Amino acid sequence: MKLFELLDNPVQLIMYDLDGTLVDSVPDLTIALDKMLADLNLPAAGNEKTRLWVGNGLSSLVKRALADDITGDQPGVVEKEFFASALERFQHHYTIEVGQHSTLYPGVFTFLSQVHKAGIKQAVVTNKSKTFTDSLLKHMDIDVFFELSLGGDSLKEKKPHPLPLQYTMKHFDCNMQNSLMIGDSSNDVKAAKAADVKIVGVPYGYNHGKPIESAHPDCIVESLTDLF
Repeated sequence: MKLFELLDNPVQLIMYDLDGTLVDSVPDLTIALDKMLADLNLPAAGNEKTRLWVGNGLSSLVKRALADDITGDQPGVVEKEFFASALERFQHHYTIEVGQHSTLYPGVFTFLSQVHKAGIKQAVVTNKSKTFTDSLLKHMDIDVFFELSLGGDSLKEKKPHPLPLQYTMKHFDCNMQNSLMIGDSSNDVKAAKAADVKIVGVPYGYNHGKPIESAHPDCIVESLTDLF
């Protein structure tokens, strides 16, 4: 499906998830997570588990790792002080690793460039911490395309709550008739549907090991450039 076919009105705003949608950030996250676990004398998680655990923000990622929760759906239950210590170690390592091993998914830079040239507003709406979000965007050389980035700690609610999408639309003076969300997970789909916004799913992301089809986005594209 093409971009102009998705909405009845011309698209004025596109909101994107970050990890698993624009950037394959698991390599950075895995290294930081495994260094955290080593600090705590726990076995390494590795790339496969980390990929399963991504979603709902970095705090949830750390909790899942500490609990070694292979289901990946919900954050593990972890003792409060132990979690706080682990999160501090993770943030220390991730500050060093963020953007160092990540890559843009094929077609992402081309799509962002073309959308920017078309004068369509673009924003990142992620559950990743705001500081790490902005750092990753800059390392990937795509920060120039976004007039707004919201992290999971930017507002009082995060995805799958609709507030981040509603806030973004209000910021740009847009609405559900001319706005679009693109993401890789059920959180993105739930947030978009709750905000009454059309959602495009990508199948190459994380989504806790489940196919994006199971979340029922409005459409699915193998590459963002398929929307041209």
